[in-house]
Amino acid sequence: MTISPLASLDKEAKLGQNVQVAAFVIVSSGCKIGDNVSIEAGTIIYENVEIGDNTHIGAQCVLGERLGGRKVDSSYINPKLLIGRDSVIRSGTLIYAGCSFGRGFQTGSRAIIREESHFGDNCSFGALAQSDGYVKIGNNCRFHNNVFIATYTTIEDNVHFYPMSCTTDSLHPPCQIGREGPYFEAGVIVGAKVLVLPRVRVGAGAILAGAAVVSRDVPPGMVVVGNPAKVVKKKEDVRCHIANRPAYEVALDSIKESLQKSD
Repeated sequence: MTISPLASLDKEAKLGQNVQVAAFVIVSSGCKIGDNVSIEAGTIIYENVEIGDNTHIGAQCVLGERLGGRKVDSSYINPKLLIGRDSVIRSGTLIYAGCSFGRGFQTGSRAIIREESHFGDNCSFGALAQSDGYVKIGNNCRFHNNVFIATYTTIEDNVHFYPMSCTTDSLHPPCQIGREGPYFEAGVIVGAKVLVLPRVRVGAGAILAGAAVVSRDVPPGMVVVGNPAKVVKKKEDVRCHIANRPAYEVALDSIKESLQKSD
């Protein structure tokens, strides 16, 4: 175990074996740090954060950000934040209390994840991406840089979002009544700069082409294009430019291979 003399660890925090803590790290009471965890300089870990084995936390992260604004009273109890084993939380990431992440979670630099964001196993959340909280995300999901996931969005397994795609949750903002984000079934691919409006359901294996504005439900296995987005063909009818085969089989095969290697 290597603990910098310039780190501040609460006496009630529990540390596993072979933990490395750099200078100016703060670990609060009720925290549980697993075996072989490394924490880089300047990171703040608030109360009731649990970090799984073999996880790396980058510099200047904030984990377990307290809820409720600038001040909390003496009766406040910080909800638990759970980060699964084998995760990588990159520098500058901010994660609020009350979230959970399965095994093998990764963030890019300066990602923001607000309260009640729940991710399954083997997910990644890219640099400058933001979850606005109260979202449910399955296993093996990927979110590229600058993605925005609105509150009350639900995402099943094996869904991929590409840069600057965005979901929304309000039918007529800034009204807060009846907020509900879209629902993505398994295997959906969301292209760059796609906007998905509230309450839309995207069927399994559908493709949302880049810059589409999706305002209506999308049938499973279909490709939609444009503003407003319209169905143009089946996914299997999109051909690869390199080999004579359906294009998205190539992408999905490579995803499966990378997941097998990570296991």
